[in-house]
Amino acid sequence: MDVDRFEGVRSAIAERTELASEPGATAVPSDAVRSVEPAGSVVGVTGGSGSTLLAAAGAAVLLAVAVGALAVYRRRTTDRSSGASASPTGGGSAGGAGATADGNGGAGPGTSSATASDGEGADRSDAGDTRSAFDDRIGDRTLDRLEPVVPDAVSQVRDRLPTDRNAAPSAVDAMERDLRQSVEDAVDGGVFDPTVTSPLGGTYDVVNLPGRFRELTVPPGGETVHVADLEGAVRDALADWDIHEAARTAAVVHDHCGDIESHIRRREESYLETRREAERSLEDVREMTGRFDGALADRVREFVVDGRHEALPGVRDIERRIDNADRTLHACAFDDADRVIRNAERAGDDLLMAVDFLGGVTGTIDHGSGRVGIPEGVDDAFVADLAPILERQYAVDVELDGDELVVTGGESSRAGARGSARSAGGGGSTPGADGSDPGREAGSLSPSAGSTAGSGREEGGGREQLTPDAVADEILFVLRELDGRGGAGAVEYQTELLPDAVARREVLEPLATFCRRQTDLVASVTLQENAPPGFFEVEFSEGTTASAGLDALRERFTERHGG
Repeated sequence: MDVDRFEGVRSAIAERTELASEPGATAVPSDAVRSVEPAGSVVGVTGGSGSTLLAAAGAAVLLAVAVGALAVYRRRTTDRSSGASASPTGGGSAGGAGATADGNGGAGPGTSSATASDGEGADRSDAGDTRSAFDDRIGDRTLDRLEPVVPDAVSQVRDRLPTDRNAAPSAVDAMERDLRQSVEDAVDGGVFDPTVTSPLGGTYDVVNLPGRFRELTVPPGGETVHVADLEGAVRDALADWDIHEAARTAAVVHDHCGDIESHIRRREESYLETRREAERSLEDVREMTGRFDGALADRVREFVVDGRHEALPGVRDIERRIDNADRTLHACAFDDADRVIRNAERAGDDLLMAVDFLGGVTGTIDHGSGRVGIPEGVDDAFVADLAPILERQYAVDVELDGDELVVTGGESSRAGARGSARSAGGGGSTPGADGSDPGREAGSLSPSAGSTAGSGREEGGGREQLTPDAVADEILFVLRELDGRGGAGAVEYQTELLPDAVARREVLEPLATFCRRQTDLVASVTLQENAPPGFFEVEFSEGTTASAGLDALRERFTERHGG
């Protein structure tokens, strides 16, 4: 055997062992080195044979043993490192003392810590699955969509949801059931009914609306639904889809119903304003018509209210026009409804102008004479038919002169009546106290004599009534007594508090008639039935105070009737 070659091999193995024991290198355990030595002894014993082949075989055996020992050592080192890193708190390199403290060589606490950590991780995983149950099944987007539809139900779900959103699946099931039930109740309650109610009491035929309101594309399938089937679309979504898609459908339908109502409200706004103006004109016509007396009142009511004159529509005819406009509006034919109601408003304005014109004529008659311009909207035929009644009732001459009505002959008659009243017994006495009554024939008015000629008495409604001229002093007395008897815009007086010579129906009725005719000052006059006893009230027009109104009434009365 070549002893020198064997020693070289052994030296090489020793060098590898030394390198493994250097800092930063992997140390080879001593028992591995010892395992090489017997092999060397074997070589040494057989060396005497001088066989080169045997030396080579021995070197190979030694190399294989060394490599195997190194591999075993590295595996053990790796296992220890993994065990040390598995402990979350472990104590690390200082764990020697900690391990001996519990007598388990550090394995007990490390195992305990790892087990606790694994349990917590499992809990976290389960908690994440639980929290996601609400988001997967319902979610904030669904609540936001349903909030305008069923706000109370959504509020209750939000209140029941824990702050960390850690709701159990059973709780999420209950929330979803409640939301579905609330939407079903909303369907039954008409929340998804597109019908719109008019302020006038009717309902709109929404099926006549333009196409963008008459039809709707609903999710999730994108079907086109007619406006009459919107409620059915919501019911189908609740039955066929999860709460997410059902909420989408409900929100889209609910918004569409709101769009329909907003469109109708915008279109009806101008109509309702025009309609209010038309009705206000008709109310004024009725109120002003009630201010006329005697035969004139009957004929004006026949022409103006009943519409029995071909020259102008009456109140009832205009009311029928308004009803027709309402039906057109509710049929959602908004343009046509606007046109009809504007025509009705203009007709009401013309009618009011005609009645107001007659009030100006009677005021001119009270003054004695004058010219009254005929408004453009008042037909000459209407004026011509009323002129004979004015002449008979007020003992004046009335003549059409172009676009004016000329009143003459009234002033001298009133002056004569006033003089007759004074000579008959003073301002407070009843004319005709001496038994003479030249203006009357067999208890009735003479058409030629009129209501103011001679005695100053007129017949109205079967009751004898004195003209304002005949009781001018008494009327002025009452007008003075009204000072300080009311608020800012009205005055009231208990007629039984007046002196006996004044507290008479023959005085109060002409006073009420005079006040009613001052339409620019007076809004309404009330004389309680059978007064006295009873109250007498004058309400002045807007913007006219009671003090200023009374001053103007006294001034006008004195100018027209003396006293």
